[in-house]
Amino acid sequence: MLKYLTLAGIVYFFYWLIKHKLRVRKLERQGIVVEQKGLRPITLLSIVMVVMYGGYMLYYLLNQAVES
Repeated sequence: MLKYLTLAGIVYFFYWLIKHKLRVRKLERQGIVVEQKGLRPITLLSIVMVVMYGGYMLYYLLNQAVES
């Protein structure tokens, strides 16, 4: 189940990223300069992935400890 949620998250991330890039290009053609603030999108994606898999690992290890 986690792999399907991960896949859906990655697909949505790339959809959002492409949409964002097209919006920024449109604004740049109009002469509006958009400055990037905060974390880069790929950094946010990597943080979410590490948290998801870390949480799953803890869940798995705790289940193994309870079963044995």
